[in-house]
Amino acid sequence: MAASTARGAQALDRLRSGPNHRLEIRSDPAKGRGIFAREPLAAGTLIEAAPVIIVPTEQCALLDRTILHDYYFHWDGDPEGEGRGAVALGLVALCNHSRRPNARVRRNPARETLDLMALATIVEGDEVTIDYNCPLWFQPQD
Repeated sequence: MAASTARGAQALDRLRSGPNHRLEIRSDPAKGRGIFAREPLAAGTLIEAAPVIIVPTEQCALLDRTILHDYYFHWDGDPEGEGRGAVALGLVALCNHSRRPNARVRRNPARETLDLMALATIVEGDEVTIDYNCPLWFQPQD
């Protein structure tokens, strides 16, 4: 039993994200909080693998009535309709929208993470942005 518990703890250690010294949270007067690069990030770089809490389909409607509506991601099912949601436990949840994003979010069901990937080179000081790929509830800045 103790060996099994130790193996389980080791497996969890391998899935944990370490501190992300490549990113920082800053406030933008027009957009609010956002994620900015603290160092250059090459195209194709895995910027963050954010663990998620999977939200059952029937509970997504409840999230839609809270502040978390703006921060959770579609996980599976019909992108325009029913499906489970994913609450990201990482900085990816604070990425702002852009019609010309420099990063994208990829669902990783095997690891239960949302992987933030650089689409293009992101220079130090640039905001890391994604396309929300949904009807926007705000007026975009770019």
